[in-house]
Amino acid sequence: MANYTYPANAALEIVQRDLLPRITADRPIFDILPIKNSDNHLLIWTQMDNIIGVQQARGMDGQPPRVKKTGAKQYIFNPGIYGEFLDIDEQELTAKGSYAVPGAVYDLTEEVSERQLQLKQREMDRIEQLGWLMLTTGTFSVAGPTGAIVHQDTFSLQTFTSAVTYATYATATPLADFRFIKTLHRGKSVSFGSTSKAYANQTTINNILLNANNNDVFGRRVSGLMTINNVNDLNTKLFLGDDLPQLVPYDEGYYDDNNTFQLYIPTGKIVVVGKRPGGTPIGEYRMTRNANNVDMAPGPYIKVVDNGDRAVPRNVAVHAGHNGGPLLLYFGSVVIVNC
Repeated sequence: MANYTYPANAALEIVQRDLLPRITADRPIFDILPIKNSDNHLLIWTQMDNIIGVQQARGMDGQPPRVKKTGAKQYIFNPGIYGEFLDIDEQELTAKGSYAVPGAVYDLTEEVSERQLQLKQREMDRIEQLGWLMLTTGTFSVAGPTGAIVHQDTFSLQTFTSAVTYATYATATPLADFRFIKTLHRGKSVSFGSTSKAYANQTTINNILLNANNNDVFGRRVSGLMTINNVNDLNTKLFLGDDLPQLVPYDEGYYDDNNTFQLYIPTGKIVVVGKRPGGTPIGEYRMTRNANNVDMAPGPYIKVVDNGDRAVPRNVAVHAGHNGGPLLLYFGSVVIVNC
């Protein structure tokens, strides 16, 4: 029998850490919801209630009155259990060892690495899909192999619906809308001013650039010596001066199982992500404890499983997965704009 070698699981984990920055680069979802590990089997976090009232007067020689301690809410959700594998089947193993001689060893590092890259790409695409679903709709749901929903959560996010869709160029009011959206920061310890970002696909941004309403963007776009012909001009010459969220075009997506391209941010949706004091992240994608890791550590797992002499046909399977889900630490830090 031919013998095969492949990277040990520990080596695969090192490769996985090297792959992660490359696969997540230029994906804003990982700035909005950075990946974090938590040594817990559930998604658990606490959010403080608003601090209410102002300090009371006690008067000279008076006793200071007692103040009720601010409360908190605890949120608990079940993580999603994600994982899949790619195998190196009998045919590929046979071809690899077609000139086998007794004691020969054949290296499967290249085959394992190719599968690891594909699995890691799919894992990051799933995480990004969940993040944008939550940010564009306030909810997400994932079906399992039988079609039953196996992972879902809903968050109470702020929403704003424009009176006229932005594709109706003559009467749409994106500038007035963003001025109103800016005021939704009140009582939320967040800014929806020029330090915040508004994510949309290119079609939605084109609709804003094509605005023909003299009382809105168009009237400002061609006034005086100011001309606005692209999103950078729109941001720096108009929105920045009015201290409004900066538009960020994001036109990426993924191919679904039917080989149809799906945008992460649908047309007619804008996700305004506010700026917290000190730049505190508004949420995260949290990976929880996983029995497939050494010592049940939190985070993703990657394994090579060789059935060797234990099964026919023989195959070598590359597995990858994680337990976890997206969460928002501050619900009021996002505005979903339907436009």
